[in-house]
Amino acid sequence: MFNGDMEERMEYIKYFVNDSRELLDDAEPQIIAMEEKALSSGEVDREVLNTIFRLFHSLKGSASFLDLQTVTRITHEAETLLDLFRKGQAVINGKHVNLLIRTSDFIRKILNTVETQLSDEEYAEGAGEILEDYQKSIDLITKTSASPNGLEQAGFDEHIITAEMNRRFFEEASEHLDKTEKMLLVLEKSPENLEYADQAFRSLHSFKGNAGFFGYRELEVLSHHAETLLDRIREGEKACDSKAVSFLLIAVDALREGAARVESSGKLEVPGMNEIIAHLDRLAAEPGGNNGEKVCGADECNPEHVPNGGYEKPAENENEVAAPATQILRQVPKTGNSGGGNGEGTGPSGGRNKQPLPAQQVIRVDLEKLDRLLDLVGELVIAEAMVANNQDLKGMELGGFEKAVLQLDKITRDIQEVAMSMRMVPLAGTFRKMVRLVRDLTQKESKKVNLEIIGEDTEVDKTVIEQISDPLVHLIRNAVDHGIESPGERSSLGKPETGKVTITAKHAAGDVWIIVEDDGKGLDREKILRKGMEHGLIRSDGWDLKDEEVWELIFEPGFSTAGKITSISGRGVGMDVVKRNIEKLGGKVNVRSKTGAGTMFAVRIPLTLAIIEGMVVKVGNCRYTIPIGSIKESIQPVADQITMTPGDLEVVRIRGEMLPVVRLHELYKVPPKFTDLTEGILIVVENNEKKGCLFVDELLGQQQVVIKGLSGYLGRVRSISGCAILGDGDVSMILDIADLLSSIEVGRQ
Repeated sequence: MFNGDMEERMEYIKYFVNDSRELLDDAEPQIIAMEEKALSSGEVDREVLNTIFRLFHSLKGSASFLDLQTVTRITHEAETLLDLFRKGQAVINGKHVNLLIRTSDFIRKILNTVETQLSDEEYAEGAGEILEDYQKSIDLITKTSASPNGLEQAGFDEHIITAEMNRRFFEEASEHLDKTEKMLLVLEKSPENLEYADQAFRSLHSFKGNAGFFGYRELEVLSHHAETLLDRIREGEKACDSKAVSFLLIAVDALREGAARVESSGKLEVPGMNEIIAHLDRLAAEPGGNNGEKVCGADECNPEHVPNGGYEKPAENENEVAAPATQILRQVPKTGNSGGGNGEGTGPSGGRNKQPLPAQQVIRVDLEKLDRLLDLVGELVIAEAMVANNQDLKGMELGGFEKAVLQLDKITRDIQEVAMSMRMVPLAGTFRKMVRLVRDLTQKESKKVNLEIIGEDTEVDKTVIEQISDPLVHLIRNAVDHGIESPGERSSLGKPETGKVTITAKHAAGDVWIIVEDDGKGLDREKILRKGMEHGLIRSDGWDLKDEEVWELIFEPGFSTAGKITSISGRGVGMDVVKRNIEKLGGKVNVRSKTGAGTMFAVRIPLTLAIIEGMVVKVGNCRYTIPIGSIKESIQPVADQITMTPGDLEVVRIRGEMLPVVRLHELYKVPPKFTDLTEGILIVVENNEKKGCLFVDELLGQQQVVIKGLSGYLGRVRSISGCAILGDGDVSMILDIADLLSSIEVGRQ
C-alpha cells in the first residue's frame, strides 16, 4: 500500500492513469484478435492470451500498490478468468470477450475519476454487476472442467511460452531488479523514508509475478520470501537496518544470477537459495528489528556466513578467487543509480556478470516541458539565422566568423532533430483503438468487416497525433456504417460477405498521409446532388460538376444522405468535423469513390507543427518558403519549352512532361521583377503524384524555418499553410504545395 503524502500520491496516480490507459489500449486489440482466432479455428492463440493476461496482471499490481480496491478486484477477476483459458479448461467465446471489453470500458471510466479524485471508492458498488458476471463465468468453467477427484487443474504448459516472451521477461527482470536494488540502497541511507521501501516492494512484486507466470518456481519462491521481509519494513513493523538491507541485496543478487543462468543455459538454478531464504525468514520473524529479540545469533546473521553460490562472482579461471558477499556489497554505492545492468562493476551485478541483462533507460517528461523545449529550439533557429545574416557584417572579411556560424548551424540542426524526435510517436496506438471501434460497429450493424492496418509504425508529432484521433474515428465509422454493405447484400452483388476497411499511413514530401479505404458500395452521386439541392448548396442539377466537387458536399455542416438516424450516424454531424479538425492542423482531406467498388479518404497532415526545412524564394519584394520535401528541381526555361493550351493554361515541357505553371505574382497580386518565364526561375514541385512549376524571381537559399500560424482574422489564405520569421525579422509565407497543385487541376478541367 502507498504510504507517501498527498503530493506524492498525486504524482503516482498521474503515472498510474497514463500507464493504465496505455495497457488498455494494448489489451483491447489483443482481446479482439483472440476472439477472431477462436471463432475461425476453435482454438485460442496462446501467445495473445498470455499477453492479455500479463497486461491485466500489471494493471492489478499497480492498482493494488495505490490501494485502488475497485480496480484491483475487477482486474483480479479478469486475471482469474484468463488463467482458466491459459490452463485449457475452456475456450474463449463472444460472451467472455464482451465481458473483457466491458471491463476495459469500466476501468477507463474509473481512471477518469481517479485522475481528479485520487480514489476509486465511488465505483465500488457499481462494480458489482461486472464482478458477478465474472463469478458466474468462472463458476461455470470450473464446475464443468473439474476433475473426478475434485482437484483444480494445475501446472504450467511450457509450450505456450515463445522466444519473444522469454526475451521480454529477461529484459523486464533486469529492470525490476535494478530498481529494487537502487531503492534498497537509498532506503539504507534514509530508513525513515518508507516510500523507498514501497518502491522496492513494488518492483520486486512485479518480478515475482512475472517469474510465477513463466513457471520459474525458484525465482518466484525466493522473491516471495524477500518480499515478505520488505513488506514488514514498509508497513513499519520492522526497523530497516544494514543487516536487513544486506540480505535483501544478497537476495536480489541471487535472483539476478538465477535469471542470467536461465537465459544463458536454460537451467533454472539459484545456488544457496535455501540458506538465503532461512536468513530472510529469521529477519522477517524478528518482532521489532534491532529493538526486538534476535532470532539468530550474531554469526548466523552475518552476510559473510551465507554460502557463496548465486550472489558471488563466478571465477573465470582457477587462479581467480571469488569475492565474498560482503566485499561485493561494499562495492555498491550507497546513493544514486547502482548501475546494476550496465556491466561497469559498480553494483552487485556489475562486477559479476560478463553479459548483464539489457535494460532500456527511460524517463517520463512532462509534455509542457517538451513544448517549451521545442519553442526554445524554434527561437534558437531564428536567432541563428539572424546572426548568420546580420546586415552589419555585410561585405566584411570574417573567415573565422563564417566557420563559427557553420558550426553553430550544425549544432542547431542537431538540437532541433533531437528535440523533434523526442515528440515523435508512432501511429500504432491510435490505429489500435480503431480495432475496437470496428468490432463494436460491426456487432451493432450485424455486418462482417475485416480491418487491415498498414504502416502503424509511421511516426508523427505527439500534438498532431492527439488531434487526428477524432477525425479518424469519424472516417472509420463512416466506412463501416455507410460504405460496407450487409453480408446478404454483398453476396447478391458477388462480393465476399466480409467487407474490408484498410488504414494506411506513410510519409511523403514532409507530410504524413493517412488513407482510409473500404470496398463497399461507394458514394451515391445522384443522392448527394439531390441533398445538395435541398440544402441550397448547389443551384443547378449538378450535371456539370466534377465528381471531386460533388464529394466535397459531404463535408458541409448538417449534410447527410442516411435514410434513418441510428446510434452510429444519420444526423449530419461528423464529416464537417473531420474537415475542420484536419484543416486546423494545416492538413487536407481528399475523397475518391467508385460506385460498387468503395471509397477512399486520403488525409494529408504535416509531420510536425513546429519546424520545417524550406527553400526561401523571392517574388518582387515578397519572400515565400517552399517545403524542401516538395521540390524536385529548379530550372531557367528557354522559349521553345513554353506553350499555351487551348484552355489558356501555361505549360512548360521538361524531359517529355508537360507541367502547368503557377505565377506566384499573379496569384498573390505582387508586382514582380520578371514577367518573362525565360528571365525568372521555375521551381518544379510535386505532391501525391501531381506536379507543377512555380514561377519566381530568384532563389534566396535553403534554411530551417519555424512555422507560425496565421492570425484568425486573416481567414483562410489561399494555398498558404503558415508563416515564418526570417533571420532579418521579415515574414515569409509558407506555401501549401498540395493546395496549389489541386488548384491547377481544377483550373485545368
